[in-house]
Amino acid sequence: MSIRKSLQAVYLQWVIVAAALFETVAAIPCSEIGWSTGRTGDGPAGLDPFDPQGRWEVVRAKDYWVRFQSYRPGQNPIDVRVTKTEFKATPEQVRGTINNYNNEGKTNIMLRLPLATKSFQYAKVVDGNLGEDFEVIEPQSSIDKDRTILSIILPSGKRKLEEVRPASADQGGSSINFQRAEAVGITGLKGTISPDDWAYTTIVEAQLVMLSIYQEQEDAYFDRRHPNLRNAWITAEKADPNECVVIDFRDFVDFFLRPRPAAVS
Repeated sequence: MSIRKSLQAVYLQWVIVAAALFETVAAIPCSEIGWSTGRTGDGPAGLDPFDPQGRWEVVRAKDYWVRFQSYRPGQNPIDVRVTKTEFKATPEQVRGTINNYNNEGKTNIMLRLPLATKSFQYAKVVDGNLGEDFEVIEPQSSIDKDRTILSIILPSGKRKLEEVRPASADQGGSSINFQRAEAVGITGLKGTISPDDWAYTTIVEAQLVMLSIYQEQEDAYFDRRHPNLRNAWITAEKADPNECVVIDFRDFVDFFLRPRPAAVS
């Protein structure tokens, strides 16, 4: 075999390998997976959201930080997406922001919440009073339950950040505000992330997945079986609209109903 043919053969093999690698890691937009779950959990193209095969990332809902940012009627929702990559919160700034509800003097900084039951109660994704099994949480009045963007710091970014708790309560300010913030885990952050560590979805999508989970939990409760949470997911768009992340809510199996042992016996 000539040198030229040998090189051509090597090149062809490289192209095949490169194509295979690209196929494995090729990005996919959220529109191809689906935006909300419905009752069945199936994507529009029959894709399994929990089996990305290298085409998208799957992250647990409990593993990220989130900020809820409402937008005005007529405003482009993309305008309220949080994109900052530098976080420099101090305990004093965190406490000052918590106690400055109306942002007098425009000194407040952006705070974050962990994704948990209380956070969704606080943000009006679910009702503030979920029944006797849950602590009653007063919702944040400034959050619009129909027009709000969730800016999500993915686990890749969370690992780079340090949580900054508010300065102690004996340093002045409203103890009521402080207690509310402590109850839901509001915190500041310190550190640097990259634009790829952000993903975005809407409060309506979050409401839909919670409704889907609730319906399945309720059915399972009365059928005396464990819930099948194949519908417990939503998609979130990254900064590049051609890249998508699946948010996995299967850890929220007891989100609404906490069945007594007899219910699954």
